Amino acid sequence: MRRTATLLLISLAVACTGGDKDADDSGSNDDSGDGVDYFAEIVYLTTDYTTLNEAGVFACYTVGDAWLSQSPDSSCQFEAALAGEVEDFETGDNVEDPELQLFFNDVYSSGGADQTITGNTDGDVAGTGMTCTPTLYVTETDPGLGLTRTTIQSHNVWEPDFIGRVTFNSVSSATYNVIPSLLGVSVQSGMGIVAGTAYDCNGDPVEGVMVIGKDADGNYPAQSVRYFRGEFPNRDQEGTSEDGLWVAINLPPGDMTMEMWGWNGTEYVMLGSSTLTVVPDSINIASIYYGYPDGVVYPDDCLSACN
Repeated sequence: MRRTATLLLISLAVACTGGDKDADDSGSNDDSGDGVDYFAEIVYLTTDYTTLNEAGVFACYTVGDAWLSQSPDSSCQFEAALAGEVEDFETGDNVEDPELQLFFNDVYSSGGADQTITGNTDGDVAGTGMTCTPTLYVTETDPGLGLTRTTIQSHNVWEPDFIGRVTFNSVSSATYNVIPSLLGVSVQSGMGIVAGTAYDCNGDPVEGVMVIGKDADGNYPAQSVRYFRGEFPNRDQEGTSEDGLWVAINLPPGDMTMEMWGWNGTEYVMLGSSTLTVVPDSINIASIYYGYPDGVVYPDDCLSACN
């Protein structure tokens, strides 16, 4: 996801809420237990997504078929020196004394990081990572200082040529706290935010789709989903615009699948999804790719033999 896009997502996006179709969408029944059909409230746009992107960019996958999968070349998967810096998501400034946690199975678990790295006062971090291997990372700073929020980025895949210069995102508490004052939705303590971009076969943003979170029990819990227009939050945007950006607010903690839905002219169809874990009072960055079930897409350099 582009820095500008995601930035607006977190600090402003949640703000300009539109005709407040808040947490409302569910396959067609009340899964939340509170009498609200959240799928029906969130997934309701009847604009055919294929008319908004060129039809050819959806040729990689036929809706209803088995999900796409990729197999990285084993010669590209190895331990390598990892280096980079932790930057403030909004300003791009280096974050002092960050802690970076790496999960090489791309799944978050409290205290279960494969590697924990402490950065210096310039935000520099160095350690060991895995190339061409889906990796989840978490950035934090001293919780006693209250300067940042737990920031999680899922489904990162680093090619051998890039693992030595990685930028890790960190969201400040100031940015996080701007959300309630800008939004028609009040951010609830103990809940989480997930933000991302919807992509087509070419890796370009998809226009005209809707996103909703489904929990581990297969239910669509209460949540508020917002979209953008021109990378800026827009209260009238009912699905993704040409920037493909979306944000889901007040998701309950736990395993979550962010689903991408579209209207095919006859019915709503699921186009892709991204699996992740929502952590209380955190922001999770994870995008969704057309035809893929988990949000993991490998760079081309990982799919053929590495020298």
